Amino acid sequence: EPQQRLGAGGAYAELRAHPLFDSLDFASLHLQPPPPLAPPPPLPRISGAKVMNPQLASRALAREERPQLLSSQADTPWGAAISEGEIIVLGTPVLKRRFLSVKSRQLLLVDAPLSTPPPPPPPAYTNFRNPEGSFARSRASESHAKPPLPPATPLVGGRLVYVDPEKLEVKGEIPFSSEFDAELGPRGAFYVRPAGERGRTYYFEDPAGDEVLAETWVRTLLRFKARLVDEARAR
Repeated sequence: EPQQRLGAGGAYAELRAHPLFDSLDFASLHLQPPPPLAPPPPLPRISGAKVMNPQLASRALAREERPQLLSSQADTPWGAAISEGEIIVLGTPVLKRRFLSVKSRQLLLVDAPLSTPPPPPPPAYTNFRNPEGSFARSRASESHAKPPLPPATPLVGGRLVYVDPEKLEVKGEIPFSSEFDAELGPRGAFYVRPAGERGRTYYFEDPAGDEVLAETWVRTLLRFKARLVDEARAR
């Protein structure tokens, strides 16, 4: 009966006396700071093949935030190329250069649930040459053999993959490690080194030569790596 419910008589004292509120001091409640409220996660901007949500690079996603972001990217074709539960932080078409080869790829930076197994450490290269022809920067001083690079500490929580945009097949993955680095190049180019200066360099270029977009990639990758490092230290 409504009249028999707690507080139905209009007496707040009856409500305050309930055991649920034993830990509250009603006399000073108005002086207490309000609990922190986390803002909702930013939603991606999707335009054609581009999925832009670089704000997520510095934000550790709570489990309850992931469904909304997964729903927002459901209409993109790239969900078929990534693992279940992964959130696209940044995804754009790129040209991937290696030796004399130039291939169109979709580059995807994804936030992965922590249940994802850690990737293998990036390979250590003992002899680095300038594999990208005239496109790459001169590395004359590094043309000789180098000492082996100690394995970098792998980082979990994210992946960087490049996808065949027609077949929607992952053609390769660039693992994150404590030595991961990214650098801006000229005319919309940027370079990614999963094992730092002594490892392999991946060469990417925005097809339209968009230098702002290339800078967005570098900035987002470095922020994402910094977040993964902080999370690894906290664990």
